[in-house]
Amino acid sequence: MTTLDRALISMDRSPLDAVLRVLLGFVYIPLLSHLGQDVRSVWVLTIGLLLLMFSLRIVPALARRLLPLSPEPVAVWSERRTIAKRYDSFQWRKLFFIGLGLACYILVSRELLTSTIAVSSFCILFGAIGLIRWCSQIPKVRASIVNKGVV
Repeated sequence: MTTLDRALISMDRSPLDAVLRVLLGFVYIPLLSHLGQDVRSVWVLTIGLLLLMFSLRIVPALARRLLPLSPEPVAVWSERRTIAKRYDSFQWRKLFFIGLGLACYILVSRELLTSTIAVSSFCILFGAIGLIRWCSQIPKVRASIVNKGVV
């Protein structure tokens, strides 16, 4: 397995995946502001969040098609996608950690806008509910894993 393969597999494993998503949440509001969007609008933040979550599914799909990967990372990603489809676990984790990043930005910037607090709270609350549900499924999932490094 090449260094690129190992790096791509580890990007989607704890704790690096959480750190990357917190960073995405942290830069989300400044990025929207830089693009000229009104971050005081809950609708702008919600649509932007949906686009961000969608891009977190599309970019890896494009990478799988465009990058020359050995069979091992392809197998690991395939198994992760199967688990994600069955339990929807990865989307909840993404939502939770992006929400933490949003909350960190709110605290650091001291921009206490109702819209940003509402979207951040939504992400953290529902992401946490999904994470708790996922944690109850981990033993069952680990028993069925074929490839090392999936969860």
